[in-house]
Amino acid sequence: GTAVCDLTKELLNAYMSSHSDVTARTRNGRRSVLGMFLKWCVRQDYLAAGHRLLEADGMIHEESEPEAIEYYTPAHLSDLLQTTSDQKEYRHLLPVIALCGLAGLRLQEAARLTWEDVFRVESHVEISRTKSKTRARRLVNTCPALAQWLAPYRSCSGPIWLKGLEKFHSDFGDLRQYLKIPPRRNGLRHGFCTYHFALHSNETLTAALAGNSPAMIHAH
Repeated sequence: GTAVCDLTKELLNAYMSSHSDVTARTRNGRRSVLGMFLKWCVRQDYLAAGHRLLEADGMIHEESEPEAIEYYTPAHLSDLLQTTSDQKEYRHLLPVIALCGLAGLRLQEAARLTWEDVFRVESHVEISRTKSKTRARRLVNTCPALAQWLAPYRSCSGPIWLKGLEKFHSDFGDLRQYLKIPPRRNGLRHGFCTYHFALHSNETLTAALAGNSPAMIHAH
């Protein structure tokens, strides 16, 4: 209920105080989003360039302990894929689960792909710069297991996923509960990176396939 030009440091402090029940990492994320929003407001002339709102005490970055990285095990992934293959109500989830778990794609990347992206380049999945989070094109090897799971879709065309990310999270959550598999944040991608690095002992190769840096591989 407050115009952007009327914001004060006290209001920002009150806003951040309302997030006292979440982790420091989450609060830092809120600070980052708010900072980006205020910079956008300046560019739109909704807020004076010298506003100094980001100097509010509540906007000071907090040191936080790194969170434990969790991932789905090979047994989890096997159950997820086999169930989506066998049971019709879950079958629409199979391609996205396979691409995230066996090729390490980000969920957002997998959901943007078309079947042409999957099969255009022999033995590789192509993530174009318009569909990659980093805006850089990359090719990811199609391992034998992924090739077999996706083989029935070779004659398909058009988008792989049409229902939106919220629908995926909802249906994937139902599938997990059915299989009694606990939630793992980014668990499919983290599992791929973890096992790929363990198998090849090559941080540069794993990072290249995942579309990030060796430092990020070690951090996760």
